[in-house]
Amino acid sequence: MPGHIHQYAGRLFVFVVLLAAFSAADAEKIASIIIDDLGNNYEQGQTVVNFPAALTLSILPQTTFATTLANQAHANDKEVMLHLPLQSVEHHKHSPGTLTLHMTRHQFDHSLKQDLASVPHVRGINNHMGSLLSQHPGHMDWLMAEISTLDNIYFIDSRTSHKSVIADTASHYRIPNLVRDVFLDPDAKPETIRKQFERFIDVVKRKGYAIAIAHPYPTTLSFLRNNLDKLAEHGIELVPVSKLLELRENEKYATCSDTTCSRL
Repeated sequence: MPGHIHQYAGRLFVFVVLLAAFSAADAEKIASIIIDDLGNNYEQGQTVVNFPAALTLSILPQTTFATTLANQAHANDKEVMLHLPLQSVEHHKHSPGTLTLHMTRHQFDHSLKQDLASVPHVRGINNHMGSLLSQHPGHMDWLMAEISTLDNIYFIDSRTSHKSVIADTASHYRIPNLVRDVFLDPDAKPETIRKQFERFIDVVKRKGYAIAIAHPYPTTLSFLRNNLDKLAEHGIELVPVSKLLELRENEKYATCSDTTCSRL
């Protein structure tokens, strides 16, 4: 084979290899959707447990149906998270098991252990509210120090405050962690959910991955039931959070820009 033809063939081979690599990378778009605030309503929980998609369920501790729903979710191959209540800037009525600024270290650790015990099969944790406590390095250090003693538990920062130190503290303790990208339903209006879902898809297409948080509102679940197939149409695979973490650990995510975040 003449030299110039051999050189051309070599370059063509490299181009084909690179093209295949880029195509594979482009095809690898993954997303996770966490459904928060489960545990108080059995019917809502059952709907999410039986949802025909790989949603990740985040269950509030010490609620009426927390243990039952966690067991059912696990049996139905759904990933379970603890939706850990942290104190917010606005003084909402505390959920059971809320960690607060005025607890002693002993009270803090004891409450966290009770919360974890009430939700079996937990693979990860995300914060419920927490716009106040998530800003406090000392208390987040207590939290992550305790979590670091557990086996293979990750933490997702719901990012209810742009001042949150959750991700930095979790990384310090080598806890796998991510930060959510989008709230799908900052309110329950169908037009809001649609807009946020489109934003979610755009983020995944731009970055290759994203995490959304939603709630078990009837409008949200109805929308997801009718529109989740759009993810596949855009080449996006819906996976449990743990799977996304395996591939994208320690990446930086967008901070909270939603108007509702300051109330959490």
